[in-house]
Amino acid sequence: MQFPIEIVTGVFAGIATAIIIFGAKSLWSKAISPWYTALRYQGADISGSWYSKVDDSKLNEGKGENDKPDENAGVSTFSMILKQRAHNVTGSMQFSFDGEIKKFNIDYELSGEYWEGYLCLYCKSKDKRAFSQASMFMKLISNGTGLLGTFSFRNAITDQVHTVWLGLDRN
Repeated sequence: MQFPIEIVTGVFAGIATAIIIFGAKSLWSKAISPWYTALRYQGADISGSWYSKVDDSKLNEGKGENDKPDENAGVSTFSMILKQRAHNVTGSMQFSFDGEIKKFNIDYELSGEYWEGYLCLYCKSKDKRAFSQASMFMKLISNGTGLLGTFSFRNAITDQVHTVWLGLDRN
């Protein structure tokens, strides 16, 4: 039995059409649409470097609890680099904690959205051996030079959600 050339041509044309449509969809969603959205975006630009140092090592001073150190007391440092494309925000953050009982550093990969003055970020640790995740919800303040809001994370010692107020300044 001999295959008619029309069947082979039809199958080849169908496969080629599917590949072209898939490529066009990828080009549209990954290049053209984000470029056009960024071109039209008229909101604030939060791209850049942000920093905060929080010293809560003296939490128990004057409370009569100085004989027992608090595992949450210490100096926390947040150093964040954000890249913004219209409303989508990505970046990285290094979190360092230096206390009497423990010291550690965590590098986070950031992804989220900036909408009408508010930033919502999901933070996931880059090191999969010491998995950590957090969430940030912040408002742009001081004419674009600061972010103020909360940093919520899973406390590895108590295995509960812990939330702290955080203010970041633009470098």
